[in-house]
Amino acid sequence: MEIKMKKFMILFTVLAMFFLVSCGGNSKDGDKTDTGDTTVDTGDTDPTDTGDTGDTDTAEPTNPTDPTDSTEPTDPTEPTDTEEGGNWEAKYKKADGHAEKVSEDVVKANNDLGMKMFSRLAAAEAGKNMMISPLSISIAMAMSTNGATDENLDEMKEVLGFGEMELGDVNEQFKHLIASLVAADKDLVLEIANSIWMREDYSLDVKAAFTDVLQEFYDAAVFTEGFTVENINAWVSEKTNGKIEEIIKEIGPDVVMFLINAIYFKAAWTTSFNEENTREGIFTLSDGTETTADFMSFAENEDAPTLLAYSSGWGDKDGFSMIRIPYGRDVFAFYGIVPSEDNESNIDDFIAKIAENGFDSYLSQLREEGDFQLKLPKFKFEYEKPLVEIFKELGMEKAFEEGGFHNIAELPRDPFISNILHKTFIEVNEAGTEAAAVTAVEYSDSANPGGFYANRPFIFVIRDDRTGSILFIGKVENPSAE
Repeated sequence: MEIKMKKFMILFTVLAMFFLVSCGGNSKDGDKTDTGDTTVDTGDTDPTDTGDTGDTDTAEPTNPTDPTDSTEPTDPTEPTDTEEGGNWEAKYKKADGHAEKVSEDVVKANNDLGMKMFSRLAAAEAGKNMMISPLSISIAMAMSTNGATDENLDEMKEVLGFGEMELGDVNEQFKHLIASLVAADKDLVLEIANSIWMREDYSLDVKAAFTDVLQEFYDAAVFTEGFTVENINAWVSEKTNGKIEEIIKEIGPDVVMFLINAIYFKAAWTTSFNEENTREGIFTLSDGTETTADFMSFAENEDAPTLLAYSSGWGDKDGFSMIRIPYGRDVFAFYGIVPSEDNESNIDDFIAKIAENGFDSYLSQLREEGDFQLKLPKFKFEYEKPLVEIFKELGMEKAFEEGGFHNIAELPRDPFISNILHKTFIEVNEAGTEAAAVTAVEYSDSANPGGFYANRPFIFVIRDDRTGSILFIGKVENPSAE
């Protein structure tokens, strides 16, 4: 069945497996190497209460890990010693156990924040490919919230969707969420790394309670030497397997600290597309002009997988088609959504409707389809956007002013968030998907200087179907533009 569509969008969410990357260097804990990678053993621990502003213990100076000394992420297409050892089922059981402990409230907070930001940013980026990582943003901002106090703490929790949750509970939930990704699937790789970079003289006044909680719950590496653009970008490049080589362009004279989250994802489709079936075709842009793209599909004479799909009827002014394409062992998936030809919304208005209705309401429409026709373009692009203004639009103001982060350092130190940098990368082809994201929170201290035919703009999402967490969400306006 051939279905024509006016606009195409894909929502994209990924949560996948973690592999530890070991790098030489000194961490805050002298008896172990800490490079900011997620650890496998995240046993239950009592959450640290960071609400006491009277704790004046400061973080001990540490030496940075050499960001160029790294082990490359595991390729999911190559068997590993762990896989050959036959203990993947035990690892799956442990990862799935952590996933069951993840609160729906935290997942909803992360996803709602991501959809609000995606809707606003997509409208501002009309005609352009763009993607954000709700998970990366939420992790970075959750770490930042641990330094907040008083009205700023309340405001940050409100905007991030944490509401009345105790901060210790939020930290524990993120620990379970991250741990749920460890060894989640032998056919994909998801590596999440967190780090704290401090100017050496400033680190002497940073509270130990602040850095301790980020190490305990977010496995954050602490760097108090080598506070340079080159070192920070080298760490980012390493943790994203070279897909994002730069997040910091300069360090201003008042900048004293960065909190950074980095995510790297690489996954093989459960059933890969045959390259021989890929054909060049027409992709209609939002403005009505046409370009060409390489479209992947399953041939009628091959054993195509049974997919979850939905396609609305003809004449539906709110109609759309949707497809779910699984990765690996079928706990992570790529979702594509394309408005139907009769849908009166443009791509960005349609995104706003998804944000309003909630992504889960669209998932409920999916049904198993054995012969559902599919055309998905290959695409590859990067996206970069500062996020301060959009957080202000959402109601976060005090975080960008002095006086709200005294859980980081006491007066006369008075840090505030001076920038939030976000950068993403994605490539989708016949083999699967490769994606990366980085969120860097910069602190300054002024006191001390019918089928699914993706042949038009679309949205994409990669999602952990166990917890419902959205890791990436984006839109493709032109699959030929990088």
